[in-house]
Amino acid sequence: MTLVAVVHATAAAMAPATAAFADEFPEARVRHLLDDTLITDAERAGGLTPPLRARMRSLIGYALDSGADAVLLSCSMYGPVAEEFEAARPVLSSDAALFDEVVRRAPKRVHVLGPIEAGTRDTVDRLQATVGAATAVYGSVVTGARDALAAGDTGRAARLVAETAARDVDLVLLGQFSLAPARDAAQERLAVPLLSPPHLAANALRSALGFPERT
Repeated sequence: MTLVAVVHATAAAMAPATAAFADEFPEARVRHLLDDTLITDAERAGGLTPPLRARMRSLIGYALDSGADAVLLSCSMYGPVAEEFEAARPVLSSDAALFDEVVRRAPKRVHVLGPIEAGTRDTVDRLQATVGAATAVYGSVVTGARDALAAGDTGRAARLVAETAARDVDLVLLGQFSLAPARDAAQERLAVPLLSPPHLAANALRSALGFPERT
């Protein structure tokens, strides 16, 4: 069976990744690798320092050396490491497929939502650089959503997502895997599309590994 290693910087991203692969790429076996201080260390350091980049490269290398057919990073802040990694097998950042979908849709205004300020700001900056001046990218932290999801209250998290989402945009994005469980219920409250990265990433790896498109 095809093995996909998913490298996590928070345990909160593990269940959304598992669910996304079950939906989009059930042929794959998912192996989770967790280093749960990657985010806090990056926040304390003010960004991705050379030692933090090296740490993530080591995790990716371990995943590949231990037999993974592809590697997915679930933490958006470490996306640049995946993009610089040269390997014969796919190494995908958490939001590469999400960004590709935004480019395909070519919206005029996009609102990025995230659970923490540092990650949200990072996603906004990288997406803005990707789409260019033709698209305006904004960001907001969904206060309380992470705690609601940790408590199993998906309904409250979805309400907070919908209340935070700007109404004068063409597209709303959940910038991090950890908010993905709120996506379906929040979408029911919004008049514009709401995208989240795990399903798009799983589908992108499905295609990259040569599996037929799901019907």
